[in-house]
Order: sequence, then C-alpha cells, then structure tokens
Amino acid sequence: MNNSKALKHYVTLNNGSPWQIHYRSQGQGKPVILLHPSPLSSNFMLPMMNLLAENNQVFAWDAPGYGQSDPLPENSGGLAPYVDALKLFIDALNLEDAVIYGSATGAQIAIEYAKAYPNSINGIVLENAAWFYDEEREEILKQYFPNIEPKEDGSHLTLVWKIANQLYHYFPWFDTSEKARVSHAEIPAELKHQTLMEYFTAGKNYHLAYEAAFMNERPEQLAKVTIATHLIRWESSMLKPYVDRLDKADLPANIEMKHADAGIENRFATLQSSVKTLSNLSGK
Repeated sequence: MNNSKALKHYVTLNNGSPWQIHYRSQGQGKPVILLHPSPLSSNFMLPMMNLLAENNQVFAWDAPGYGQSDPLPENSGGLAPYVDALKLFIDALNLEDAVIYGSATGAQIAIEYAKAYPNSINGIVLENAAWFYDEEREEILKQYFPNIEPKEDGSHLTLVWKIANQLYHYFPWFDTSEKARVSHAEIPAELKHQTLMEYFTAGKNYHLAYEAAFMNERPEQLAKVTIATHLIRWESSMLKPYVDRLDKADLPANIEMKHADAGIENRFATLQSSVKTLSNLSGK
C-alpha cells in the first residue's frame, strides 16, 4: 500500500451546508469510482487503484462519516443519503460515464445508485454482494455492531481488536465455531491494526452505512438494476456462500455472474476484465 501513486484530495459539497469528502485519485483514462466496505476507507482500495490505474483514471472516496470524510450533514437512515452524497461527489468532479465498483457496503451503495441514476454511469461491478435470509440477518444484527464508545476501563480497545482479529477468520465475526470459519490464513498484525484504526476513525457511528447495507442484501433490491452489472463470485471471498445464493434468484439478463478462481491474482484479473468491458460500453 505504501508504494501507491494515488493522490489525496478533498472536495467541498454543498446541499444546504458545506461539507467535505476525502478521496484518492490515480491514473488516466475513463473514470472508475471505487466504493469501499464499512467501516473502512479509500485506504483499503489502494491495491485495486494501482491495478486499475494502468488503463483508467480511478477515484476512491471515503464514504461520508468514514476515513477522512465529514459525516453526512443530515442522515435520515438507510442508504439513500449515501447515494445522494455520491451523486453530489460525481457531479462535483464531472465524472461522466464512469464505472462504479463496490464491495460489501460499497456494493449496496452502487446498486442503489444504479437504480436512482441509471443513465449517468456505464455500469457497476459488485463484490461481496450477498443474499442474507431475514431470520439470519436478524440474528447477525443482534451482535454484529457492538458499542465501541470509549470506556473508563479501556475495554473498548480490546473489543475492537477482537473484532479486527476475528472478522478475517469468521463470518459473522462473533461466531468462532468451525461452521462460521472462512479462513485459516495468517493475517498480518499491521492489517489488523489498520482495521482497528478504521473503526475508531469512524467512531461511535461506524455502524450507520454498514447496517443499512446489511438490510439491503436482498435479491429483490439487486433485481431492480437495469444497467450492465458484473457480479464477481470469487472462490476466496468470505461471503461466497451468501453470494452463491443469488444463483437461485430471478435476476435479469443485464446482471452477469463472473467467476474468479481462488487467489488474489485471479480476483484482480477478473475485476480488471469486468472494468474494461463496462468502460468500453457505448450507450446505456
């Protein structure tokens, strides 16, 4: 990540009162916009920026309230305020006919943006866009977003370290049974530390976009997208079993499943191919 050539910027948006979005940019060519998972930031997208900037001009924002971006001036709940913020961001930078990539929370924001503004972008690429059944979603949400506000005894520090450690090995992170295990890989302490810092940077409201995205992980939401969509199914994804469920959904022909074999190289090759295909579409 430290070898990235991405430049850091701020753009001031104003829909009643001025506020700022922090973002990174890199490369030249047709625009690609990267939307990160929660509660992370554009820092998480640096390896992908390096990859895609070979052929595109890549923009990775910090969603409002995450990373170095201001929180939303008003948040009425759900994903709509983040979609509105993304529209302001895209308009401010004059990003025409972009491809939007989103992972997890970012994927759900991309889905809702594509439904709201289908004629403003060339297509969307989705990773970790899943299908959670209502009963399991309810069970997950009971424990997934604990309060991380500072405590006198410092227990909030160990709680967030626990989350940052376990979420790379289990889904949901709080279930450490073997049936919930998604990886045996050794995770570098630096990556876990960076993840911990992202939680604390987002602060007590880290759950806002995160939880809204969970509520949106339903096939009926995805099925309403009318533009070209590539849904990446990566063998190494911790959410792959939940992505695979979408095979049983009645999705329209404009939504294509793209398989990526295990390993980061295969994932990146599939992503690069999808972005290239959608960037070169003429007409929407």
